[in-house]
Amino acid sequence: MARDADVVVVGAGVAGAATARALAAAGRGVLLLDRFEPGHRRGSSHGGSRIFRLNYPDERYVRMALSALEGWRELEAECGERLILPTGVLDLGPSAMENGRALAACGVAYEELDAREIARRWPLRVEPGETGLFQPSGGITLAARACAAFLEGAVAAGAELRAPALVRSLEPGRNTVRLDTTLGPVVARAVVVTAGSWAPTLLATAGIELAVVPTRETVCHVALPGAEELPPLIDYGRTPKPGEAGLRRSGQAVFSLATPGLGLKVGLHHGGPITDPDDDPQPDAAIAAWIAAWARGRYLGVGDDLGAETCLYTNTADQRFVLERHGRIVVGSACSGHGFKFAPLVGRTLAALATGAAR
Repeated sequence: MARDADVVVVGAGVAGAATARALAAAGRGVLLLDRFEPGHRRGSSHGGSRIFRLNYPDERYVRMALSALEGWRELEAECGERLILPTGVLDLGPSAMENGRALAACGVAYEELDAREIARRWPLRVEPGETGLFQPSGGITLAARACAAFLEGAVAAGAELRAPALVRSLEPGRNTVRLDTTLGPVVARAVVVTAGSWAPTLLATAGIELAVVPTRETVCHVALPGAEELPPLIDYGRTPKPGEAGLRRSGQAVFSLATPGLGLKVGLHHGGPITDPDDDPQPDAAIAAWIAAWARGRYLGVGDDLGAETCLYTNTADQRFVLERHGRIVVGSACSGHGFKFAPLVGRTLAALATGAAR
């Protein structure tokens, strides 16, 4: 016999957990399912840190980030912990000034810095003529703890979390959606799919196309004394040339930020290869070597390499999010490598769509 549910959320990463929390807080019955155990390292939400930034060249994203920041403050008050370390965020390179124009249009304070001032404030190697943009409201999101706080908030509000629990297919009906799961069949009034790189395969069983391309991105950690006191850095000026050092993609920027207890995390944004999410999550040795060398060239005092790992990006063609409703199925793909910071806003948006779908 099939189990009845009000709203089922498929995928318990940061977006799914935030959605489940928002739905449960609004009084909906929520069943949250994930194919892996909470905190697994196969998807896009794991790891100890993410960059929280307001710095975008598009005013819409600046305003979205401001709204999301309010949601993070609410979650911090709820769990009684600081989830964003207030270090500020530093952009380097010509593209940084585009971010400044959007910030100014939204009334957000920032500083434009020359090379001398950058080197005075932080242990960075900068060339004469390099410029930067420092935005003090950004910082380091404690990612693993943030995911756990969303899950804890969802469960405390009445959501049921079942994991591991694989959803094999979705069958839309007139008034319900039937889910074939490893827990047995479930019939729901509405379903929210926040399954990351696994979402296209699942949605296809319901006749819904999600045009995304998964890539496997490599990050590494290097030792750097005092890393937790430094702002995350987004370097638009020192990306590799196409084909350099055996790299398959040149990426869009290099980023670095502290992971408390693990040193400085470094990555090449959009530098990883297209992948199948079920493939073995092995770091790309060429990327790991290049970004570690970048860290030594950009920072003073970098020590040993401390290891590399991977995460998945689920990319749309324009890197914008997919937050949409198809009958009683709601699709949430808020990634393209920059979605974590928006989780509170994404959760509220998907919860509102699901509430409409469940009527």
